[in-house]
Amino acid sequence: MTESRDVEHGLDLTPRLSNTSSIYFPPNASTAGSKQYTALQPRDTTHSLRSQWDESVGHGIRRLVRTVQRHALVPHLSTTDMTDKLRHDVKHSTRFYWQNLLVFQREMLCGVAAMLLMIPETVAFSYAANLDPLNGLYATGFLGLTVSLFGGVPATVAGAAGAVAMVMPTITSGTGSLAYLTYEQRLQHLFVAVTLAGVLELLFGLLGLSKLFSMIPRTAHIGFLNGLALMMFISQKTTIEVCKDDAMRFGKCEIAGDLEWMSASSPTTWVTVGLVLVTMGIMHYFPRTPVVGHLIPPTLVAALVGVGFEFGINRPLLGYDVRTIGDTSPLSGGLPTFAVPKFGDVQDWGVVLSTAASIMAVGLFESLMTLQSVVDLKKEQLSQTATRKECIAQGIGNVLCGFFSGMGGCSMIAQSNGNILNGARHRLSSFMGGVCTFLVVFFASSVIELVPVACLTGILFVIVIHTFYWPSLKLIFRVKITDAIAIVLVTVLAAAMNLAIAVIVGVIWQCLVNGWQSGHLLTFRTGMEVVPVVNAQDRAADHELLTNHEEAKVYYIKGQLLFSSVASFREFFDLLHDPNVVILDMRDCVFADFSAAVALREAALRYCDAGKTLVARNLDPQSLDMLNHDFGWDAVEHIQIATPGTATNGDDLAKTKIEQEQSPAREEITFRARWREPGKAGWKSSKPAGLSDDFTYVIPGKKNTGGVRGRDYFAGKEGLTKYLDKIDLDQAAKAQDVATPPPAEPLQTSACALAATTT
Repeated sequence: MTESRDVEHGLDLTPRLSNTSSIYFPPNASTAGSKQYTALQPRDTTHSLRSQWDESVGHGIRRLVRTVQRHALVPHLSTTDMTDKLRHDVKHSTRFYWQNLLVFQREMLCGVAAMLLMIPETVAFSYAANLDPLNGLYATGFLGLTVSLFGGVPATVAGAAGAVAMVMPTITSGTGSLAYLTYEQRLQHLFVAVTLAGVLELLFGLLGLSKLFSMIPRTAHIGFLNGLALMMFISQKTTIEVCKDDAMRFGKCEIAGDLEWMSASSPTTWVTVGLVLVTMGIMHYFPRTPVVGHLIPPTLVAALVGVGFEFGINRPLLGYDVRTIGDTSPLSGGLPTFAVPKFGDVQDWGVVLSTAASIMAVGLFESLMTLQSVVDLKKEQLSQTATRKECIAQGIGNVLCGFFSGMGGCSMIAQSNGNILNGARHRLSSFMGGVCTFLVVFFASSVIELVPVACLTGILFVIVIHTFYWPSLKLIFRVKITDAIAIVLVTVLAAAMNLAIAVIVGVIWQCLVNGWQSGHLLTFRTGMEVVPVVNAQDRAADHELLTNHEEAKVYYIKGQLLFSSVASFREFFDLLHDPNVVILDMRDCVFADFSAAVALREAALRYCDAGKTLVARNLDPQSLDMLNHDFGWDAVEHIQIATPGTATNGDDLAKTKIEQEQSPAREEITFRARWREPGKAGWKSSKPAGLSDDFTYVIPGKKNTGGVRGRDYFAGKEGLTKYLDKIDLDQAAKAQDVATPPPAEPLQTSACALAATTT
C-alpha cells in the first residue's frame, strides 16, 4: 500500500517515498483560504547541455538584466531633447541672475575665493602625488567645471583632492609598484588609471550603484578620515628633505629617489620649520579676525605672507633660502594638450586597474561625504538622484583629466563647506572657481612659483588637524571592542596600504561582526497542538478517507535564519522525543541566505529518516521567493487549504495545548481549478453550483505539459476525467464535514519532494 500527503497551511518538508506511510492534513471548513505551494524538489529529468546552461548561466544573466533595468533610471533623451534642455537651462539661469544682481555678485566673489582656497592646496596635493603642479591645476579646473554643471548639489567645489592624491604614489613614486619604469612611463600609466576610474564612476552613476556607499558603517567613516590625515601628514616629510646633488632640481631628485634629511644644525632647517608654524598660526587665527577674516581666504593670506617673508626678508637679509614651488619644478603655464591615454603601452594592468578602482572608490566616497556635509549646511536633504548625478559628473571630469594630463580628483569637503559658509548657494560659484583656476594657470603661473613649499606644508598640516577625528581617541575605549577594532583597523590599513582597501576591509569586518551577532539572536519556543490529519490508506482501492486528530509539536522560530545561525537552528530539534507530526512556525523568522534553505532541507531529511512528518507554516513571501530562487524549484501551484490547529470536533478543540498565534490576514493567492460535471461535456473554471465552498479540491494544472500536477500526479486529462467520474457531486455537497482530496498514485521517486505554502 502507498499513501500520499498534503499539508494545510504549511510547507510539507517530509520526503515522499514509495512504499512508506504518510499523513494527509485535510482542509478545514472554517478557515479555508488561498495558499501558495512550491515544489522544492527539481524535476527528475535529463537535461541537455543547452538546458543546463539556460537554467544556470542564462538565468543569472537574465536576473542581471532585470536588475539593471529596474535600478538604472537613465533618462532616454534624444540629442534634440538634450539640446533643448540645455538651452532652457541657460536662458533660465541668465534671467535669474539678471533679476538678482546681488546674488550674481556674491556667486562671482565666492568663485574667486574658492579658487584662492584651492590653488595652494592643489599644488600641495600634486607634490604629495609625486606630480607636477600643473597636473593638479588642470584637474582642479576640469573637475570644477564639470561638477558645477552636472553635479548633484549646487555650490559643491571639486578638484585635485588629497584622498585621491594619496592613492597615486603607487604608480608615480620612484619606490612604488612601477619603480622599474621611467617617470614618463609611470605618468602615462596614471592617466590610463584616471580615465578608467572616470569610466567606472560613470557606470556607477548610470546604473544607480551609488546607493552601495550607504552600506559603509560609521566606524569605516572614522577610520577613513583618520587614515587620510595620517597619509597626508606622512607625505609632507619631503619638506625637510634636500637633494643630494645640488646641481639638480628637487623635483627630479624626488623622482629619482635621491633625497636626504636636512641637517638639524642648518639654519635653513629651522627657518623652514618656523615658516610652517607661522603658516599654521595664520590658518588657525586669521579667520577669527573681525570683518576681513570672513572676506579673505586664510590660505591666500598664508601664501602672501610666505612670499613676502621669503623674498622680502629671508633671501635678501638672512640668506637661508627656503625651497619654493619654482625651485622644485618650474610651471610652464598654458593650455592643456589633448592626448589619448596610451592603453597599448600599459605594462602592468594589475597595478593600473587596482589604482583605477581605488581612485573611483575613494573619490566617490569623499564626494558623497561632501554632498552630505553641504546639504546639512544648507538644511536640505540628500536624494538618490543627487548622488547619481554626482557620480556621473565625477566620471566626466576624470575622463577629461585622463585625456588632458590631469591627475584626477573629486569633490572636496573643506573647500565646499567654505564655499557654503561664504554665502554661495548656486552653481555659478563653483563654475567660476574652475574658470579662475584656468586663468591663473594661463596668466599667473610665474606668481605661483614664488610660494614657499613650507607654506603649503603648513596649510596641509592644518587640514590634517581638521581631518583627523580626534574624538575617536577617546571613543575607542568606550564603544564595543568590535567597533574599536574596526576604527583602528581602517586607520592603520589606510595609512599603511590604501584608502580604498582600508574601507573595504572595514565593511567586511562589520558584516562579519553583524552576521555573528545576528546568528545568536535566533530563538525558539515549543508548544503542542492537536491537528486534524487523514490517513489515506490504499487509494487505489478507493477506500473512504477518515479524519483523525493527532497531537503535534510546534517549534516557534523567532529571528533571522542565516549562515551564522544554522548551527543553533540544528540544535533546536529533539528528534528522538518529538511526536510523529512536527510543525515549524516561521511567522517571526526570516530566511536571509542560501544556508537557511539548506538548513530547512536538512531538517526535513532527518525527520524523514526517522519516519516522522515535518511541516513548516507561515512562510512570508520574501522567504518563500528566496527558497524558490536559490534551489531553482520549478513548480508553483496555488491551492485553497485550511489553517492547521483547528479541529472539526468540539471535543478535539479541548485537546489543544497552546493557542495558535493570531496575525493579520496576509494577501491571498487564489487558484481556480477546472471541473467537469457528470454527464455534461466541457470543463468549468469554477466550482459547479451546489458544491459547497467548504470543500477544497486540490487539482491545480500544469501549463507546460498539459498534465495535472498537485500533491499527486495524473496521467494528463484522461486520468483526471476518470477520477472525476467517480465523484458523486450531489452527495459531496451534502456532506459538510468531509473534504475530498483527489486520490492518485504518489510520485515514485527516491528523492525528497517538498512543497511550500505561505499564508
